[in-house]
Amino acid sequence: MLEIVEKLITISGEAPTMGIPIYLIRFSHCNLNCSYCDTPQKNIVNNIISREELVNDIKENVKNYQRLNVLFTGGEPLLNDRQLDIIKIAEELDYINFYIETNGTIEIKNFNLQNLYYVVDWKAPSSITNRDFCLNNLKYMRPEKDIIKCVIVASDFDWLMGIIKLKETINSNVKLYVSPQTDGLELKELASFILMNRLDINISIQLHKLIWESC
Repeated sequence: MLEIVEKLITISGEAPTMGIPIYLIRFSHCNLNCSYCDTPQKNIVNNIISREELVNDIKENVKNYQRLNVLFTGGEPLLNDRQLDIIKIAEELDYINFYIETNGTIEIKNFNLQNLYYVVDWKAPSSITNRDFCLNNLKYMRPEKDIIKCVIVASDFDWLMGIIKLKETINSNVKLYVSPQTDGLELKELASFILMNRLDINISIQLHKLIWESC
């Protein structure tokens, strides 16, 4: 059975799906406790459903909204046996694109499905959970499909330079998106740092927080 916090059609807030309508499915529970976590309800369970029920739910929503992508987030969607359920859902609904936002600490078991995309969060020191990143995932990420994202403050700049160099040695073509922590780093300061250091990375903003200020 799958423990769900919420399901809703919304505008995706972060890279690489930022700005597009998406069916967001938020799983309950997380194995991390990041200092800047903006999902206080992550351990709340509002709905417990089977994989078959979730498949039918997704079918119904996509039927009523053509070309709607699906985003699995959390919490941590890959916890426990949920990763196997997610893979089976994507296999069954192979006409739908699925995105998984994962915190980067759990080894991913499948990089082969063409309709399944991974958004892997590499936690910075300011998150106080940065030592748990699974480097094996970086080896197998597909540059044309999967991306890394980081949320940082200015004190993470040296760390950012280090992981950029590490990424270059392991899988240089995977895109890196960097977001400023809300109230922790000015967007201008991040942009200036990227330009000053001639970095080949992408700025991402949390668009949903601009649209819905209470998020």
